[in-house]
Amino acid sequence: MKLLFVVILSILTLGVFMLYSVAGGSLYPWALRQIYRIIIGFIAFIVGYKIKIKFWYDYAWTIYMMCLAMLIAVIILGKISMGAQRWIALFSFNIQPSEFMKIAIIFALCKYFTNKTVAEIQYTFHLIIPIIAISIPVIFVLMQPDLGTAVIISLVSTSIIFASGVQIWKFVVALFATAASLPFIWRMLHQYQRDRVMMFLSPESDPNGAGYHIIQSSIALGSGGIFGKGFLNGTQCQLDFLPEKQTDFVFASLGEEFGFIGCCTLILLYIIVLICNYNIMCKQRDRFLQLVIFSMNIMLFYCIFINISMVCGLLPVVGIPLPFFSYGGSFLVVAMFCQGIIMAGEQNKAPTITH
Repeated sequence: MKLLFVVILSILTLGVFMLYSVAGGSLYPWALRQIYRIIIGFIAFIVGYKIKIKFWYDYAWTIYMMCLAMLIAVIILGKISMGAQRWIALFSFNIQPSEFMKIAIIFALCKYFTNKTVAEIQYTFHLIIPIIAISIPVIFVLMQPDLGTAVIISLVSTSIIFASGVQIWKFVVALFATAASLPFIWRMLHQYQRDRVMMFLSPESDPNGAGYHIIQSSIALGSGGIFGKGFLNGTQCQLDFLPEKQTDFVFASLGEEFGFIGCCTLILLYIIVLICNYNIMCKQRDRFLQLVIFSMNIMLFYCIFINISMVCGLLPVVGIPLPFFSYGGSFLVVAMFCQGIIMAGEQNKAPTITH
């Protein structure tokens, strides 16, 4: 557990230093705010660590409905920023309910499948409630629009269903159904999101428009070489050529200043976290807790994999930050909360509640 805590703290610290660097060697506007958010994140970590898992089991669907109500509130009262309506202003903070829905859907689905026998899970009828529970928030999130979060919710939910023992042929049918619904999904996307998907195939076709993000990211990564240009010496981020250098593309900033070695170091730290979380999951006897830890760990993996692949041009740009590393409030709090629950399992803070 000490190793896991030290590694996460290392990632958080490295992230603050990168935010300090991309701001031109200043604590403003990102590094100092991130430190405050890390403090809030540790409070969320303690909440996840201290509260027994039975609480989250008992109130799983209540939490889900509360988060769903927050998603609806975003549509009515949400704050609009950069063309998206994803936040609710609360005093001096902006809360992004879609981030908390990631946790709510995990609790709800894990409780649902925990209460089903292996034989019951095999019946398609028992998948109706989970599909509805997944579809509603995904639709609301797409309306904000937030394609990245919708993708994460869908992937994590699908992983939970798979881990619960649903037959593979049902996933094949779902895959064909998803393919058939792509025209509808495509129409729901905003034009800039469609452009990002198209630019994934040929970013050079519009280097000053939709392809700008991935081109500048590739330049930043490539220019870093093996050892990088050095701390505070990244020209792409210092001269503001690299967009979203503090959030979605902070990995490119890292690659420019610390090179291939720096990128591999961060990836290694993430691998250690994922492996430690997996080992904690394997020690659990309670089915609900085991599913919850699996879900939270796989969510962490998806966020890391998609962000790094996106920055490297291997996937379309969908707007998913790096856990513990990118600038952000709600996302960081959710990640720290998840890690608190996982590490509570290591200390046997969660008694067996299901059989």
